[in-house]
Amino acid sequence: MGNNPSKKSTTSTPTTTNKKKNEPTTNTTGNVTTNNTPITTPQNNVAIKPETNQTSVNNVNNKVSISSNNNNNNNNNSNNNISNNNSNNNNNNNNNNNKIEDKGKRIEDFFDKYKDEDDNNVIGPDGITRLCKDLGVEPEDVVVLVLAWHLGAKQMGYFSKAEFTQGLSKLNIDSLQKLQQHLPTFKKDLDNPNNFKDIYRFAFIFAKENENNKILDLESACSMLQLVLADRYPHTEKLQEFLMQQKSYKVLNMDQWLSILEFSKIINANCSNYDENGAWPVILDEYSEWRKQTDPK
Repeated sequence: MGNNPSKKSTTSTPTTTNKKKNEPTTNTTGNVTTNNTPITTPQNNVAIKPETNQTSVNNVNNKVSISSNNNNNNNNNSNNNISNNNSNNNNNNNNNNNKIEDKGKRIEDFFDKYKDEDDNNVIGPDGITRLCKDLGVEPEDVVVLVLAWHLGAKQMGYFSKAEFTQGLSKLNIDSLQKLQQHLPTFKKDLDNPNNFKDIYRFAFIFAKENENNKILDLESACSMLQLVLADRYPHTEKLQEFLMQQKSYKVLNMDQWLSILEFSKIINANCSNYDENGAWPVILDEYSEWRKQTDPK
């Protein structure tokens, strides 16, 4: 029997769909996985970054706000410090002003104790005598001359109120006790070469009867020489003797007065180193000649 050509083999072969290895698939959450490893999609990155940036901005804003608050606090503290400093300065100024006023009042009270009965604006000879007695010094003591020099007194035997109060204020003296404690300092002024020369010059002006005079009578000049130079130089005593016995001069001028000081400092007691051709006043030429004659040694 032959085969039926109309019949074909109907054996079915199952079809299988094979997926490529590592081909990505999408799960229900919308994430792509490869071999079960999730991969974040770009959309998720875009969604997350704005939130992160906003957080950063907020943090920056918070820092700026905190910094501003700190600056405000610092400014407030600085303003408070400035205010406190100004207040302290004002208090110090007020205290200083009060001290100055108290000091001025004490000096005026000090002046009033010795002021002249007939003239309330001056301490006269009687008042100066009482002041010297309270200080424990003689009116002829050189420290009284130094005091007058410090006060800028213009007339011997008198201290005006302005001279007394302003002069003592500069010396920071406002009582008899402080003035008494300052007397040793007055004596030290005489050991300072510059101060001594100024005091010596002042003595000539102070001893004049009239401040407008340019000359000093010999008697007053000799008294001042004894007061200021005293035993400081070897010519003092002999100069006084010569001035009082010579007949050519009745007064001294400032140039002669200052030359006597320089002469006393550099010329030997016997005048052996005196140069007659030097620029000395004639009165010293005559003194030098007289000295050689009376004391040839």
